[in-house]
Amino acid sequence: MIPERTPMRALIVEDDPAWRQLLAEELEELGLQVDAAPDVPTALAWLQERPYTLAVVDISLDPGDHRDRGGFRVLDALAERSPPVPAIALTGYATVEMAVEALTRHRAADFLRKETFRRRAFREVAARLLHRELLPSAPSPSPSAPAGAPSASRPGPRALVVEDDPGWQDLYRELLGEIGLAVETASSYGEALAWLEQGSFALLIVDLQLASSMDPFGNRDGLRLLRVARRRGLPTIAVSATASADEVELAYQSLGVMAFLDKAAFNRQNFLQFVRQALAGRPRPAPARPAGALSPEDQAALASLTPREREVLRWMAHGLTNKEIAERLVVSPNTVKKQVDSILSKLGVHTRAAAVRKAILGGLLEDPAGDPHARPR
Repeated sequence: MIPERTPMRALIVEDDPAWRQLLAEELEELGLQVDAAPDVPTALAWLQERPYTLAVVDISLDPGDHRDRGGFRVLDALAERSPPVPAIALTGYATVEMAVEALTRHRAADFLRKETFRRRAFREVAARLLHRELLPSAPSPSPSAPAGAPSASRPGPRALVVEDDPGWQDLYRELLGEIGLAVETASSYGEALAWLEQGSFALLIVDLQLASSMDPFGNRDGLRLLRVARRRGLPTIAVSATASADEVELAYQSLGVMAFLDKAAFNRQNFLQFVRQALAGRPRPAPARPAGALSPEDQAALASLTPREREVLRWMAHGLTNKEIAERLVVSPNTVKKQVDSILSKLGVHTRAAAVRKAILGGLLEDPAGDPHARPR
């Protein structure tokens, strides 16, 4: 006899009975068994007793105090599970700062606001986190968007946001809408290129750490987009949660970004200030170092590179992977790897970005020739 399959279980942490019922109905539609906890102690106790596949957590769980952040404790407990339980943060008192904190410090998978809640959108987020596809359904009536919300059909300047995290997409859409920009979003390098071919944009915002559709493990597509934007003369703001100092300097000095923001220290006012500066064509001052600023030892190391190593380094500056460089040089990826290792060793660095930065500062890559997207004939 085949044992019955245990249904996946979801945890709702919500102090409002009406919202508990609404959320439970939506998750049950996805075939989940639902537990609905009204407070933090109950939720934490159930987490010790039961396995969960998904959670929906209201950030503020004290109806008498809108400043309450008890839901963060639950998000932390969910993130510390092995494996972590993906969680949707939900609140009726949303601020950009709260959303950033939920997504970064407390590792929520997404962030939704009660005042703009849509059943269909909620099911789509939940299905994505469960790695499922929703069946098409007839559109259901929903309240109109709040005043000031951006609209794709609104005339006026547009911004393209290249970001694979839906929570951050929503944040950028909200902030850019405040200053009158319509927003299109792309989750990958290929999708971003399609948008850029379809129309004009006043601003590009790029997360460097994309879940790349071109190279999911090399993860260099964000840097590629910076180079595309530079060729097009498109004002660009780069953001990242994990960029190294070398990558930041590379973005400023070689790839021409107008501002570089750290997600972990994201600030609403600073972001809007940099957006306005980018739209006005006033770049944020970047630390400038002339081409001759390298030490004599570094200059000697650059001079020691072979012609082939210089060629490999040029393609590294374009953000190409070892496999793509191998295609252009008609050699094996393993050969390119050995050449990259030799370059890093000679220049005394540990990352590709650091090697490119030294080459730029030393004047070796002032004008890299060739189209980085051209394929060998």
